[in-house]
Amino acid sequence: MDNTALARFITSLGSLNNYGSTVLQTKKALDQKSTKPLRQNKDDIAIFTDALKGIDVIKKIGFSTDGIIAVNTQFDSPSNEQPGLPGHLRNAYYNEEDRIAIIIDQQSQEAYLPPEIVTRVDIDQIVERFNESKKEEKDAWRVFAQLSKLQAFQDGNKRTALIAANSAFGTLENENYLTLPFNDLDRVEFTLNLMRYYQAKTPTEEEKAFERMLDTLPSPKERELALHAPIQENKNFDASTYRIKEQLSKPDVSRE
Repeated sequence: MDNTALARFITSLGSLNNYGSTVLQTKKALDQKSTKPLRQNKDDIAIFTDALKGIDVIKKIGFSTDGIIAVNTQFDSPSNEQPGLPGHLRNAYYNEEDRIAIIIDQQSQEAYLPPEIVTRVDIDQIVERFNESKKEEKDAWRVFAQLSKLQAFQDGNKRTALIAANSAFGTLENENYLTLPFNDLDRVEFTLNLMRYYQAKTPTEEEKAFERMLDTLPSPKERELALHAPIQENKNFDASTYRIKEQLSKPDVSRE
């Protein structure tokens, strides 16, 4: 197993929930089979630990509705980033915690309201569409987009979706993982286009947003090289000597 590539995949996965450990710290944790090298933050430890459990379980079960649900079921470590009921399909008619809204725009408070009830049939349709496709990289990313928008679970939906997309495409085995963009600018743009995908109300609007998402992703060759390249120590400038102005902020995608 290439722990360098897996470390980059986990940090990419974790970036969906503000994972703060570096690629180097994550690789050391994988090498040592211990969370001690990570930033000692319960959210980082939960994301790291449960990502590995999610990968292992879907490798055993395979890409299927059962496999996708099993991934989310593994997100059970103590953390605010994890679902209160791991693996539970949302039903807002019976559980207040299942009634979620995703704020797309803070200024206007525009929100995406996913279906109030999610059933296995909803996930079956996503799995069947992939199985009937050419099973190309684009089709695997469509699994990610559709599962993310469905919001089948209380929390951890995008992480579940990214692990499921990799399972569908076979990259959990060959270690050329599908990842989010590697740099912050492209990652923010990817997230914005995912929010546009959430907003879309017609198949045409969805496809337009989806294509914009794909445009921000690295090519397969770029991704392969980046995943397996030796990890370099961060050599950041001395921030203490500068007045820092933050320019980038992510859309509020809490409760995902």
